[in-house]
Amino acid sequence: MEDNTHLKETLYTEKRSGISTIWIVPVVALVIGAWLFYQSYMERGPQIEIVFKSAAGIEADKTVIKYKEIVVGKVTKVTFGEDLKSVRVTAEMKRTMQSYLSEKTRFWVVQAKVGMGEVQGLDTLLSGVYIVMDPQKGETKQRVFKGIDEIPAVSSGEKGSTYTLKVDNIGSLDVGSPIYYKHLRAGSVASYRLDPDGRKITMEVFIKSPFDQLVDTNTRFYNASGIDVSMSANGIDIKTESLVSILMGGLSFENFTVYGRGKPVEKGYTFSLFKNRKEAQRLIYKRAIYFWVYFDDSIRGLSVGAPVEFRGLKVGEVENYYLIGDAETAEFKIPILIKIEPERFTLISNKEKTDDGFNLPIFEKLVRKGFRAQLQTGNLLTGELYIDLNVFPDATPVDVKKEHGFYVIPSVPATLSSLKSGLQGVLKSIAAIPFEEIGNNLNGLLEEFRGTTMPKLDSTIQSVNVLVRDTDKMMNAVHRSYLDPNAQINKKINRLLDEFIRTSKSVKHLTDYLERHPESLIKGK
Repeated sequence: MEDNTHLKETLYTEKRSGISTIWIVPVVALVIGAWLFYQSYMERGPQIEIVFKSAAGIEADKTVIKYKEIVVGKVTKVTFGEDLKSVRVTAEMKRTMQSYLSEKTRFWVVQAKVGMGEVQGLDTLLSGVYIVMDPQKGETKQRVFKGIDEIPAVSSGEKGSTYTLKVDNIGSLDVGSPIYYKHLRAGSVASYRLDPDGRKITMEVFIKSPFDQLVDTNTRFYNASGIDVSMSANGIDIKTESLVSILMGGLSFENFTVYGRGKPVEKGYTFSLFKNRKEAQRLIYKRAIYFWVYFDDSIRGLSVGAPVEFRGLKVGEVENYYLIGDAETAEFKIPILIKIEPERFTLISNKEKTDDGFNLPIFEKLVRKGFRAQLQTGNLLTGELYIDLNVFPDATPVDVKKEHGFYVIPSVPATLSSLKSGLQGVLKSIAAIPFEEIGNNLNGLLEEFRGTTMPKLDSTIQSVNVLVRDTDKMMNAVHRSYLDPNAQINKKINRLLDEFIRTSKSVKHLTDYLERHPESLIKGK
C-alpha cells in the first residue's frame, strides 16, 4: 500500500514540474511572427499618391517602384481621379526613402519603347511595367506627386550642367534629342516650353561631364538635324552629325577659333540657337548702317538676307523691300532696305569717326565718283540675285538724297538690263531704216541698168572680144615667125651666136698668149 502511495506522489511531482513539448512549436512560431511583424513595421515607409494621365500596365499589388533597379516601393491601389481625366496610384514606400520624398522628387512609368536614338524598357516585356523614382532632397516634404508622362532625358544622379537655349521653332527636335561635340555625344535635350509671349521657345539642354567644361560665353549651339548640303566652286559638300540626327534631329555645339576663348559660364546660362553650322560660325557685328536702294528692273530672285557685296566682298545684306505705288502718276517703285556693317571693312584717313561708322562727307564723295548699286545674278541655276556696290565713273551724276530717315544709294541698271536696252536700241535703229524705199530705188536702178546700160555694155563686150581675137592672131604670128624653133630668124640667130662664141674663144687664146709673151708685140711671134 505504501509503495502505491509513493508511486502516485512521484508521478504527480513529475507531472507538475515538467513542460510539455507540444507548446514549443507554437511559441517559436509566435515569436518569429512577432519579429517579422516588428521588422515589417519598422521597414514600412510612408504611403504616397502619384497622379498619372493613364494607368496603362500598372496593377495593384504587382507593380513596383524602383530606384537604380532596387525595389523601394509597391503599388497598393489604382483608382480614378475626381475628374475621371487622370488616375491616382497609391503606393507604400520603404522607410529608407522617407527623407527623399520632397517637391523635387519625380516619378515616371517605364514601358518597352524602341526609338531611333535608343531602346528602353525591354525588360518590361517579361516583368511588366514599373515606376521609376528619381529621389531628391528638397525644402518641403510631400506625399502627393504628379507623374511625368515621358521618360526624362536626364536623371538627377548624372553629372553635368544644364543650359538654356532660345529657339525660334522646335523643328524635328524633341526631349531626348542628342547633342554632339565633334561628333561625340555630349548631352541631350532635357525639356522645352513656349514662352508666355509666344515668340520664342525656351529649351533646357543637359551637357554631361566632362563636356560641360568646354562650354563658355563664346560657345555656339546650332541645329545639326538632317543633312547640310552646300555647293561651291570646290563641288558639293554634304555634312551631318550622325544617322540619328538625320532621323530624329539633334544639336551640336562648338568653340570656333575665330571667337577665341570665352569666360566660364554657370549652370542655366542662356545661349542662342543658330540654324546651322555656317550661321554659327559667322561673325556677329554690333554696328549697322541702313540705306535705301531703288531699282527700275524686276527684283525677282532677290530675297531678304541676300548679300550686299562691294567688289566681291560681303559688306551687308538685304533687310526688307516694299512695293509703293503713286495713285496720281500710276507709277510704282520698289524701295529696298539694305544693311551695311561697317565692322566688315576699314576706312583709313577717316578723321570724322562716328559711333555707327557713317561719314556723310565720305559718302557724298563716293557718290560723286560714281558709287552705285547694281543687281547681279548670284546663281545661274536658281536665279538668285544679290546687290553689288561698285564705282561706275561713267554713271550719270546725282545728288545725295535722304528719305524716311535713311540715305539713298543711287543705282544703275543690271548688266543684263543694259544689254537688253542696248539691243532694243539697235533693234529700233534697224526698224527705222526705210527698207521699202531702198528696195524701190534699187528696183529703179536695175530697170535703168537693163534698158540703157546693158545694151552699151553688150556692145563694149563684143568690141573687146574682137580685140581679143585680133590680139590672139597677132600673137600666133609672132610665135610662128620668131618663137618657133624652126623659124628662119631663129636659125640665123643661132648661127650668129656660134660665130660669136668662136670669136670669143680666139680672143681669149690671144690674150692668154700675150700675158705669157708680151715681147711678141715688138719682136713678133
